[in-house]
Amino acid sequence: MTRLEKCKLAIEKGYTYDPETGFIYGCRKKQITRNTNGYIQMLLYVNKKQYKLFGHQFAWYCEHKECVEMLDHINRIKTDNRICNLRAVTNQQNQFNLSKAKGYTFIKKYNKYQSQIKTNQKIKYLGWFNTEEEARQAYLAAKQIYHVI
Repeated sequence: MTRLEKCKLAIEKGYTYDPETGFIYGCRKKQITRNTNGYIQMLLYVNKKQYKLFGHQFAWYCEHKECVEMLDHINRIKTDNRICNLRAVTNQQNQFNLSKAKGYTFIKKYNKYQSQIKTNQKIKYLGWFNTEEEARQAYLAAKQIYHVI
């Protein structure tokens, strides 16, 4: 079943969405709070078969009447499905949110930090730095330029 079909099925079964609060309510008007990997998840049943649908995808469909490949929670809170907190993005734009990517590494051979940023599948070197903080600041400054959505 496609995501579009799941969204239409949820509406048909009586699920509703409040764009101001971001809450999703089931057919009995009870708030959906099922959490899978940090995201609100809806369970839909048809002929004893279970289908899963993420709340943010349902929210986007309810407001925009379209399904998009990927959505981003702007404030990075996965359960905040207010429509003002959701935006359609590409996979690359969504990867910009990963906090694990520091954007710099220590090069033991030179006893310095090298800072870099990746955009459009290309690496842009930002320079060599004596301290970790300088390298980090260079990366964060470049992130403001290259990772603007």
